[in-house]
Amino acid sequence: MRASSLLLLLALARLDAADLPLRAGVARVELTPATSMPMYGYANRRCGPSNGIHDPLFAKALVLASGDTKMAIVTLDLGNITSASLSRQVKEKLGIPLLLLSASHSHSTPAPGPDGYPPEMEAKIFDAVKRASESLFPARLSIGRGEIRLGYNRLLMRDDGRARALFDNLERIPYGPVDPEFVLLRVEDENGAPKALLVHYAVHAVVLGPTNCKFSADYPGVLQEKVEAEMPGTQCMFVQGGAGDINPLFMARSGNEEQDFTVVRKMGETLAGRVLHAARQMKPVSPNRYPIEWRSESLRFADRWDKEKSVEFGITTVLINKEIAIAATPGELMHKLQRAWKERADVPYPLFYGYTSSTGGAWPGYIPDLKTAAYGGYGADVTTRIEIGAGETIIERHLIHLYDMLGMWRDKPGKP
Repeated sequence: MRASSLLLLLALARLDAADLPLRAGVARVELTPATSMPMYGYANRRCGPSNGIHDPLFAKALVLASGDTKMAIVTLDLGNITSASLSRQVKEKLGIPLLLLSASHSHSTPAPGPDGYPPEMEAKIFDAVKRASESLFPARLSIGRGEIRLGYNRLLMRDDGRARALFDNLERIPYGPVDPEFVLLRVEDENGAPKALLVHYAVHAVVLGPTNCKFSADYPGVLQEKVEAEMPGTQCMFVQGGAGDINPLFMARSGNEEQDFTVVRKMGETLAGRVLHAARQMKPVSPNRYPIEWRSESLRFADRWDKEKSVEFGITTVLINKEIAIAATPGELMHKLQRAWKERADVPYPLFYGYTSSTGGAWPGYIPDLKTAAYGGYGADVTTRIEIGAGETIIERHLIHLYDMLGMWRDKPGKP
């Protein structure tokens, strides 16, 4: 065989091997409780348990399959969630070994009990993942980015040299710093029709304050509703980022229901407008050539205040097509940790999933970066349990896993 013919055959073989079909499936289910329940967040809530429903709460599932590998992402209009049983069921019954449960962190949603959310709610979430896994279609991915400053940093320096929280910023002063970037991940069918749009943004879902006792998805619900109305056939999914120290500039604190929900709609529609503009300029990622990879790890940290206690939880680092990297961590991480991941993850598209559980364990609460922890305030030294430096360690572990999946760690030194 001539050398040129051999080279052609080898090139064709590599091309065939590189073609790895990507498939996706989407589904949703409503989670709004039919009866009154305790509300999430706000220890000073003035109206007690829920007294009605303003807008529905959803769980939205996306299943991705690359070759023989599968993962599921579920975004939820909830304050937080951990569920080892859901992960186990999805793995054993559906053959999906990785489940990311990502909460929007709306404070106008039902609070989990000591054992989590009711079994019927978890059954609904499982059913959504099941239906998504049964409706896989040939898919491709596109990425987009944009910026809009709809949040402020609520930890303000005071005269004593320490930081304290400003929870209600009714003057909408853009205290900083924040991360104003949003990242869009779109799932399209083989004809280019959008089927899912994931919006990654980092601002607390607390436009509604402690006077509200109606179930609501807050501004992420308005965002998703508006995007879906403008992009028929598309399931919009909100992923909360490192919003531990970021509050919304739009705040509904009048106590008048009609006025307050008008403010919520303004915040959500403002973000939706910028998202829809950016969605028109999205670009496809490279053709899918690799299986989905991930590394999950259980981390244990000392309690910051009681060294005899500890906090244990799981993190997961995901790599899709060697281009999209997801750092999924439960708890409320400060925005500087999100920025650190995005700046140091050596891939074209680093995504930060805060408030996201994947491997069981406890919900770790607030996770500050070092500087924020040093200056104190709500979530920085008040109401945080985790040892100093844990935030940076979490990002380092994500980066170690990412570089491992990229094949950067060698078993012997390289060339000088």
